[in-house]
Amino acid sequence: MSIFSISTPRSSNRYALRWEKYFLSLAWLCAALPLAAQTNPIFLENCGQSYIDPQDGNNAATSQNRDTLLYTQYFQENQQLRAFYVDVNAFGGQQPDRVRAYAILPDSTLKLLGSLSFGNCVDCVDGFALILDNTELVSGVANTNTMNMWLQSQNQPPFTLTGNLQTLTGVGRLSGTIPFCAIGFRVEYSVYSDPSNTTTEFSTHILCPEIIRSCPIEKTAAIDCQQNTITLQATLPTECFAGTVSVQWRNATGWVADGPTASLPLAGNQGWFYLTVSDECCQVVDSVLVENPPFANAGPNLEFCQGEAVSLAGTGGAGHFWEFNGEIRNDSLLIFPAIEPQDDGWYILHAFNELGCEDTDTMLLTVHVPPAPQPNLPGLCLGDTLELTVLNDTAYVQISWLDPSGQALSPPIIFGLQPADFGDYTFIGVDAFGCEARQDVTVTGSSPPAFEYVIEESCDTARVHLFPDTYLYTWETGQTGSPFLTATGGTFGLTITDAQGCRTISSIPVPPPEGPNVELDIEQPPCPNDFGAIEFLADSGRPLIFSIDGGQTFSLSSKFRKLPPGSYPTIVMDDVGCIREALAEIIAPDTMGVTLNLESLEVRPNTPVSLTATTVGNIEEYQWLPREIDTGQPATNFLARNNMDVRLIVRDGRGCIASDGFQLTVVVGDIYVPNAFSPDGDGRNDTFTFYSDNGSGEIIETLRVFDRWGGLLFEGKDLYLNDGSEGWDGSIKGEPVNPGVYTYYGIVRFGNGARRVLKGDVTLVR
Repeated sequence: MSIFSISTPRSSNRYALRWEKYFLSLAWLCAALPLAAQTNPIFLENCGQSYIDPQDGNNAATSQNRDTLLYTQYFQENQQLRAFYVDVNAFGGQQPDRVRAYAILPDSTLKLLGSLSFGNCVDCVDGFALILDNTELVSGVANTNTMNMWLQSQNQPPFTLTGNLQTLTGVGRLSGTIPFCAIGFRVEYSVYSDPSNTTTEFSTHILCPEIIRSCPIEKTAAIDCQQNTITLQATLPTECFAGTVSVQWRNATGWVADGPTASLPLAGNQGWFYLTVSDECCQVVDSVLVENPPFANAGPNLEFCQGEAVSLAGTGGAGHFWEFNGEIRNDSLLIFPAIEPQDDGWYILHAFNELGCEDTDTMLLTVHVPPAPQPNLPGLCLGDTLELTVLNDTAYVQISWLDPSGQALSPPIIFGLQPADFGDYTFIGVDAFGCEARQDVTVTGSSPPAFEYVIEESCDTARVHLFPDTYLYTWETGQTGSPFLTATGGTFGLTITDAQGCRTISSIPVPPPEGPNVELDIEQPPCPNDFGAIEFLADSGRPLIFSIDGGQTFSLSSKFRKLPPGSYPTIVMDDVGCIREALAEIIAPDTMGVTLNLESLEVRPNTPVSLTATTVGNIEEYQWLPREIDTGQPATNFLARNNMDVRLIVRDGRGCIASDGFQLTVVVGDIYVPNAFSPDGDGRNDTFTFYSDNGSGEIIETLRVFDRWGGLLFEGKDLYLNDGSEGWDGSIKGEPVNPGVYTYYGIVRFGNGARRVLKGDVTLVR
């Protein structure tokens, strides 16, 4: 079942229609058979090709066995009328050969479209017979000219089978049209012919069904408000329905009218109408929704800012009223002196035409409320510089500020805040829709805190004491409070914050204390990608800790190994926090390396391979792997016979080693074996042999051909591929053998010694 929708244009004299279509075939509409599975059938896969003796040929010694052949095709496009043609050549045999063509209906039942019988039976025909739409037009035609005349007279394509047409014995064509509701096409054969017996031959050719006509049903529905009528019209496609055609209109209230044209009163009958069209096989059900013709016009959707004046005016028809959230407002004009968020929503305009018909239209009124500003006002101290901002500034496309006197402040910055600057500053922001938000921001401030400090120096540490202790002291190092300790000295930034949040930013110079006496021993890396080492040599008897990352981490061990090239800020710290700093450099050695510029390589057997390495550095030794390709030089040459992992290892004067490699794959070519040949002396396919592109040094080591009983008919050794003169010519001891299927067995030897066994069947055709 398929469903589709069709919408007609909106106009003043035609109803708005919505179509839905249902397509089905019912078992009671035509003589149909269930789609049954056959026992061990032979399936014909494709249309548009000839099948010559496609049977099993499983005959007993004294009789022939029946074969069932099946061809089935399901259509991709529905609702199409198609023509079909099935050609049959059932020459010979003492049993009847039968063929039947069916349409597969949507419920999977079968409708017989035509049948033919040849051979020994009461209803069998002889000569050439033509069946059109399950009716025998002619039979017993004894010559091809008359046969072609009949086909031409019916505008049918030429007969597709040529074998045995000189006698026109058991030759026929099934033809006709497939119902447009069919979902597929099926052909069944019951055949007694034996393909191993030259006196019994069967062939068929199924032409692919062709679409001859599309079968849509055109439907219209119109109303006349003045006459108070609805008129329904169905136009059927020509040649699509067969036999007696029934057309009926109905609706959900029980109204029924037969025929393609129907009318009924408009009042009380708006809604769905259903069309049913059926013939001897197919049934189509359509539906159409008849609604009021649109004439109400509420206008376009509107958007306003909160507080704006708005008026809504509807048009169309002779009278109007508005509806909002279920509330009826009996006026065609709505006026809002100042629009508010609660006025946002859908408004329905009810309109009435001169006939009293009602139509509705909707419009969306959107009230934009600008985002509320979020002032960013930190605690302020006298002398601070304040930039007036809001946290949600990205919510506005335009921002401006007014000072306490109402004058524009641009840029909105207050330098060196003083009491004269205190007051209310006005923020004005315009959002993307153009709506304006306003808010006053009060600016005030406090005096910054004053402080004192005292530096106390010790052996290896300097201490800074801060006063008064009621303030919050934050050093740039992250340390807070008093006292501040340092073992290195220097100038340190300090932020002082009082209880009101006012801050003073200052810096205090602190003299450095002396630290422990240490020397560095640096081991440089010998080769590329090797590591170096740093060792601290200290003469102090005090406990020490060591760092090579500027003091981020410390270690009790004085030696650091496996260090890559780079700069290392070293620090030594004693137990009282005194430190000594130095910068150590580990230098990268000269570069050396090798590359073959290959990730992988595929070649045919015995292909010459030439490789040359690209090296960097003072290389003194070369070694190729595997050993059989080693030359001790940057280059090597060899014949590719087997798969191998090729690798080159190099060593420089320092003893540093580098390597590179790739996978070498030996690929043999494809061998082509024909599935049929015809030793008829016409110079084409007269012998049976193997073929290739000769790119792998291949040769046929052995080729044998056997009959169906295993008898050896031909044997050849060391044969060249692609040379028909050395293959089997379809004879034994100089006598040609009968057409049929024979078995071959062959061994192909490639240039690298690899062998491939090929075996299968080949058909000899004469």
